[in-house]
Amino acid sequence: MDSTITTEIWRRASACWGDGFVHVLSELLNNYQRNPGKDEPVRITAEWIGQDGYSFLFVALNAKSRRDVRYYDHGGHIELRSRLWEHICRAMQQRLVLSGIAPEPVTEDLLAYDIGV
Repeated sequence: MDSTITTEIWRRASACWGDGFVHVLSELLNNYQRNPGKDEPVRITAEWIGQDGYSFLFVALNAKSRRDVRYYDHGGHIELRSRLWEHICRAMQQRLVLSGIAPEPVTEDLLAYDIGV
């Protein structure tokens, strides 16, 4: 997923869902199941996903312990594994598209992902 698409997803989601965004993130984290194998770390910053998105993600991660969700808070950024990050971003992208509030580039990116382009 392109970083500009990721930024747009997070900014649109935090703007549209407001304080309910933390509940959406908690649900996505609760539904994540890790598959065996190694995946690379991803550094998430407030500059990348917006201050609101970063704050909501931090709250959702700290809300409770989850078996397959591991993260590291390094102060200036949060580190997640790439498959967990992909799960969160794609699920939010799908919700935005299905609710009709996704901008055209986000919708096109999801379509390209779904058909394997």
